[in-house]
Amino acid sequence: MSIHQVNPADHSGANRNLNNYVAKQVVAQALGLNTKPSPMENEQTEAAGTTPSQEAEPVLVSSTVAPAPESESEEVSLPTASLPPRQYAGEAQLMAAILDWQRNLRKELEADNLATEHPPAGSDSNYMAKLVVAQAVGLQPEPSPKEAAPSLEAEPLLVSSMVAPAPELEEAALPPASTPLLQLPAPTLPLPPGVTRGLPTHTSQDFRNLPRHVWLVRDVFHGGEVIILWGESQAGKTALLLDMVAAIASGSDWAGHPVTRTNVIYVALEGQIGVRTRVQALEHDRGVSHLEGIHYVFNPCNVVSEADVNELALTALKHDAKFIVIDTLSASIAGMAEENSNSAMAGMIANVQRLTQMTGAAVLLVHHCGNDPKRGARGAYALHANPDVSIEVGRSGEDRYWRLDKGRDGVPASGWFKIEGVSFQPEHETEPLKSIVVRHVEDAEAPAALPSPKTKAQERADEALKAITLHLSIAGVGPDGEQSPGDATYEAINKVVAQAFKDKCDSGEEGYGSNHRAKNVREAIQSLIDAGLLILHEGKVRLPH
Repeated sequence: MSIHQVNPADHSGANRNLNNYVAKQVVAQALGLNTKPSPMENEQTEAAGTTPSQEAEPVLVSSTVAPAPESESEEVSLPTASLPPRQYAGEAQLMAAILDWQRNLRKELEADNLATEHPPAGSDSNYMAKLVVAQAVGLQPEPSPKEAAPSLEAEPLLVSSMVAPAPELEEAALPPASTPLLQLPAPTLPLPPGVTRGLPTHTSQDFRNLPRHVWLVRDVFHGGEVIILWGESQAGKTALLLDMVAAIASGSDWAGHPVTRTNVIYVALEGQIGVRTRVQALEHDRGVSHLEGIHYVFNPCNVVSEADVNELALTALKHDAKFIVIDTLSASIAGMAEENSNSAMAGMIANVQRLTQMTGAAVLLVHHCGNDPKRGARGAYALHANPDVSIEVGRSGEDRYWRLDKGRDGVPASGWFKIEGVSFQPEHETEPLKSIVVRHVEDAEAPAALPSPKTKAQERADEALKAITLHLSIAGVGPDGEQSPGDATYEAINKVVAQAFKDKCDSGEEGYGSNHRAKNVREAIQSLIDAGLLILHEGKVRLPH
């Protein structure tokens, strides 16, 4: 009888062959199957000139670590009742049984490791079979139930068998015994050679020593930000802005908002003569000979040009100005950049941001809106997305308003103002000058939601009412010139409105085209009737009394 020592730490091919073969023999005996001699045993038998026996000698397992209970000999016969009796035929069925039992034993061994120190009686009879198969499949053997102090590392098993090592069998693809859960991935890409410098980092404890936002106009914009102030023509943008500049330069509140006093650079690129007159009117209205701290630039300055921005930065540093106004953006970039191009406008904003970094100043760009004010500032979307703050200036009848369309921190700010004409005569002028100044409406509460721009349907209804009112006023004139409430048939009113829409289309207005003109005419008339601005009675239309 040959004695083979099975060492789990040894991964050589010979030991794996022996381990698999021994496991096979153990399983076969446990299932009550006949075992076959190994190929090496067949070769030894043929060399001796004898016929191999059809019944292999039972595999005897001896261990110096955990001897089987109630046994006086060193050889221990493994139990044959570990699995329910089943019939297997052929080598393939035997291998399937071995793999199944390996999986089951793996689960049992893992469960045993979590069991209490006092397993149920009778478990020793299964222990040796588990131990042999555990070593065959590469698991750490568990200690014997009756060991007083189980060792951390089991000693190698001595397996007694007359058979030679079996050919290597394919090991079953079993899941790992213990896989760490939620393990984050390790780096898979090495750094390029020569990378030795990282980026500086800060913790929140450093924030007290780092720059922070300071309101230039409280709840409107901070110092060092990029602001775009936009609105439709004749909304009062320049008048409102000059009023803001005067407040910042003097340190007085603007529209009820406290300011941080600083010098100002005002780049006036549109209507320069009108700007000078408005500044004089503002000084006259404030009762001062001139406003201190404001420096005006009338030379061209293109905010797309890096050289022009560098010169503007030097000018701001020279006068210690922390507020720079570009009036207007369109005049500044004329012929140098396309305001409908996102890439061009994003590059322009980046250049303006560089200006803020070189000076620490807030930079305000004055811009126009398109034909539809509800679409925001005219041009590329970058003109809305890239600036830090966006301020809309609009009007509702004779009243004007400004509101924070986009801002950082603070509460949404807004306000109403009026444009008031003034007449004054400076000392050096031979005749009076006329201009306008801003009057903030501070007593009235600013509405929670400022009026939104009219839709095209509302604009068409207004145009229809104008045309109908004119037609009915003419129809109401009697033969002697007396005026009376006029009326007209619905068909006649329909033709009047259709002609008015055609005239608007011919003048280039959008939304009055011929494609849907008939539908737009009907909807405009019906909206006026629904609103009570027209009376339809017995097929005739008239204005309300």
